[in-house]
Parts: sequence; structure tokens; C-alpha cells
Amino acid sequence: MAIRRFDCKGFGQIEPSQVWFTRAGMVEAQCFLDETKFASNFPMTPDESDAGMIYAENGAFLMVDKPNKTATIPTKALSDKGCNMGINYSTEKICNQFTPGRRNFALIAGESLPRIGYVEPGMRICTNSVCWDDTVYTVDAQSSDSPSVQMYKKVKADLALGRDVYAFVIDETGAGVTPVANGKLVIGADVDDAIGNVYARVTQCYTNADTTLSFKIEFINKPVKA
Repeated sequence: MAIRRFDCKGFGQIEPSQVWFTRAGMVEAQCFLDETKFASNFPMTPDESDAGMIYAENGAFLMVDKPNKTATIPTKALSDKGCNMGINYSTEKICNQFTPGRRNFALIAGESLPRIGYVEPGMRICTNSVCWDDTVYTVDAQSSDSPSVQMYKKVKADLALGRDVYAFVIDETGAGVTPVANGKLVIGADVDDAIGNVYARVTQCYTNADTTLSFKIEFINKPVKA
């Protein structure tokens, strides 16, 4: 299995289509981004890049270590400890007049605290902040379409045929593995690899307001493996 990041044409975006964590208080907004995982500079420094640090993108999941008041990249170890996992839906703040647009927003450590919503079955979002398993959705290097467009079209074809397309947060930790998903839902992942008790399926291939490709996602109960 190899994980690929869906091309967001920038950073991830999220539309909370039908959620109630905002009204029910199912949120966490008092935890700091883990400074060992998330860059503290924008753009990040060469040292941060070499260390594999990332930005906190909307639509990606964060795991909350409440005793340490930290929001970090989800892992199986934290999931096994019972830590809660929620989705980053922070309010966009675009301070550079030359790069407007939600696709240009991401959080860094040491500044604004992330808003994290705890999801449950029945909630729906629209996001492009996803990855995919390229053994399930293969791509052709010779195609005129980009890998992400190829994957998007294949998911759309599966949905048209009535097939279930699942997505889960997984832990890529392992010898010689460079994490790619870093808390993003992985379309085509195996349910046995899901962490954080979050299960989802794609309901529609869609677009964001800025016309970038995206997916409508429904959170569901744990599916039974076929």
C-alpha cells in the first residue's frame, strides 16, 4: 500500500455541510498545536522541512492530548490510550492581500489555537483534505490527467455503480515509512487500519466554492468488513 495526497491546489478546505458539533459544544479550542510536529513558521524553515514538520490544514484530523493541552497528528498509540480525535475546522485568516482564498490558509504552531470538532455518525462535510490508497485507486503515469484527477474520476465511477467508497484516518508509522496522510482521511483504506473511532464514506464527488475538486463525506458507524 502507498498513500498519495489529493492535490488541494493549496491547503485543505472544509465545508461543514451538516454538523452539530458547533451547536452541541462538541469542540476543543483550548489546545496548542504540537510544536514537535507542526511548523512554527510560514513558510517553514529548511530545518523544519528537513524534520518533516507540516502545517495544520483544515479538513484534517487532530488528536487531542488534553492533560498536556496539545493537539497533534493522530497515531494508533494515542488512539489506544483513548485520546479523542476531531476535525480541524479553524476560521480562515488570510493576511496577505496578494494570496487571497481559503486554499491559502493553514495554521502553524505558536499562533492561533485550532478549532477541533468531534464528529459522529450522521454528520456530513465537503472537503478536499484527503489522501488515497493507490493500490485501490491506481493511476497511470502516462495519462494526460493528474494522479488526483484520475483518482477523482475512478471514485466517481465507483459511486455511479453503487459501490461503497470508505475513508478512514490511519497511522502510517513504521520502519522506512514517510507519513503522508498525517491525519487526513484516506479513501480506499482498510477498516482494520482505522484509528480514532472515526469511520466515513464518500457520498459524492463534488467541488469547492473555488471550483477545486472535493468530496462529500458522511460519517457512519463502523462498517462490517466484506
